[in-house]
Amino acid sequence: MKLFYAFLFIIIGQTLSFIQLQGQLAWKFARDNTFIMVLMGLPISYVIIKATKLFNDHFATNWPGRVIGFGVGIIIFSIMSWFIFKELPTMKTIVCLMLAFSIIFIQIFWK
Repeated sequence: MKLFYAFLFIIIGQTLSFIQLQGQLAWKFARDNTFIMVLMGLPISYVIIKATKLFNDHFATNWPGRVIGFGVGIIIFSIMSWFIFKELPTMKTIVCLMLAFSIIFIQIFWK
């Protein structure tokens, strides 16, 4: 169950982080209210800290949670870029996405 919640929190954190950092390129509100976007960092940090703790509790080590967070971040960034900016993935991006999925699966299933 800890692994489920760790994934839930890291997905939420990575999604909010994308909105915080890339929002200025998509929405006038984010562009004109930089300080509000900076304040988003507090709840984002909290969610990612919780995800880190849950990953560590599940795996009993730091590395799996870190590389899973990286892989999830790549996947979320790709999905959000496609959804918000209509940027279709290139073949290079598709290969990177496959690698991100591979990293996540290796961390979860390789004993």
